[in-house]
Amino acid sequence: MSNERGFENVELGVIGKKKKVPRRVIHFVSGETMEEYSTDEDEVDGLEKKDVLPSVDPTKLTWGPYLWFYMLRAATSTLSVCDFLGEKIASVLGISTPKYQYAIDEYYRMKKEEEEEEEENRISEEAERQYQQNKLQTDSIVQTDQPETVISSSFVNVNFEMEGDSEVIMESKQNPVSVPP
Repeated sequence: MSNERGFENVELGVIGKKKKVPRRVIHFVSGETMEEYSTDEDEVDGLEKKDVLPSVDPTKLTWGPYLWFYMLRAATSTLSVCDFLGEKIASVLGISTPKYQYAIDEYYRMKKEEEEEEEENRISEEAERQYQQNKLQTDSIVQTDQPETVISSSFVNVNFEMEGDSEVIMESKQNPVSVPP
């Protein structure tokens, strides 16, 4: 009986591992909840942020640490503003761009044009070769399809008359003009 009872009270999970506490619990309108756990990266970032700026209540400090706290805060914010403005001024003056960027851009533009020209030449040569092959094939087909020439001379006389012209000619022939004596 004791063996059966041991199986009833088995806890699932690894022994000695502490249970993770959710970093945030989100409650939805529908009544559902979602637990958000922190990752290892979040924990490392959190520790680094705590080391950089300790959370201190300046109202409970004495005069010395109080002044030191606000001097440190003013220095870090001033440094951040100077860094931001320096970056913007450098980009406006063109200091942050490479000195010979125009030469680099020109090199790549010329290289691209050469590649396009080579591609066009290759395509035109291939088209010319294809045209020559097709021309040779059609010439050979035309020559083989022609009957052997027989030496003979023939003459065909073809006259063209328009209907309107023949009536005008006929009218002019029927009405003779009289000449006075």
